[in-house]
Amino acid sequence: MSHSSASEDPIAAWLAGRLPAAAAAALLAQLAPETATFEQFAALVAAVAATARPLPEVAGDVFDCCGTGGSGRPHFNVSTTVAFVLAAGGVRVVKFGNRAATSASGSFDLLERLGVPVECPLERLPGLLEATSLAFLYAPQCYPALKSVAAARRRFGRPTLFNYIGPLLHPLRPARRLVGVSHPRMQAFIAQWLAADSRLQRAIVVRGDDHSDELAPRGASVIYDVTPRRVSKYPWVSAEVAAAAGAPDYAPETNVELFWRIVTSADAASLAYHGVRLNAGLGFVAAGRAATVAEGAALAAELLASGRVKRQVEAFLACVRAS
Repeated sequence: MSHSSASEDPIAAWLAGRLPAAAAAALLAQLAPETATFEQFAALVAAVAATARPLPEVAGDVFDCCGTGGSGRPHFNVSTTVAFVLAAGGVRVVKFGNRAATSASGSFDLLERLGVPVECPLERLPGLLEATSLAFLYAPQCYPALKSVAAARRRFGRPTLFNYIGPLLHPLRPARRLVGVSHPRMQAFIAQWLAADSRLQRAIVVRGDDHSDELAPRGASVIYDVTPRRVSKYPWVSAEVAAAAGAPDYAPETNVELFWRIVTSADAASLAYHGVRLNAGLGFVAAGRAATVAEGAALAAELLASGRVKRQVEAFLACVRAS
């Protein structure tokens, strides 16, 4: 590894592979979610975003539903399933995602098992979006420079700001977003960052009190409703009583089965189903298609029950598999 100059930004040097290992470890120690400043957070987002691979031009605004992960618990792929529900409801979705880091099944772990290529050629993005109102972007494909920091992060072994900036690295900077965050301080930072984004129309940043990065179908959640230069924070309490006698293991294979049961309306009672319905409802609010979570959740339930989500999934898979 070549050494960075004294004047070079250490994060930029690290992403370029020019930071010594000892300096990288010291830098990670400064990026703890509990103690790092918002200025450090924003600087990290800017430094990583500057390394993005160029994407083909996409006409019009898009929506993203993305979570930070970090709950440390097995869970269903709610936001990935929500992407299909929103697209079935007429929202143009380009979901940004990755494989699992701390859970058993990340967005692309599920998509790969559905037959979606993990690194779909980026030049296909506009065509997929035009044909199906849906596309997925794989974070490592968009940010190859992050490979330079992966080994040091593994050795460090503790969460840092890197674990929470993912949703803000979407290369298209969507005008509307649903962002799930598992850490309360990082939730506030993400809302603050989005409020200053000149491209933003509206974002909803949500955290479940069960430490999940989504609207909790049981119990309470905290919501930040973000519009340009304005952030409103309020609690939300679910009235749902999901008929789940015991949580499944949420292994990748289990999540694929759950996904198909939900999108084919064979499951309209589990905790995973209610999580999808409610978070899709919140997504419809962020997208401007519903005024309340209840209204959006009712739309999501109707789309699932009518078979429109199933048809959306089938159309997308047929398109993405076409040569």
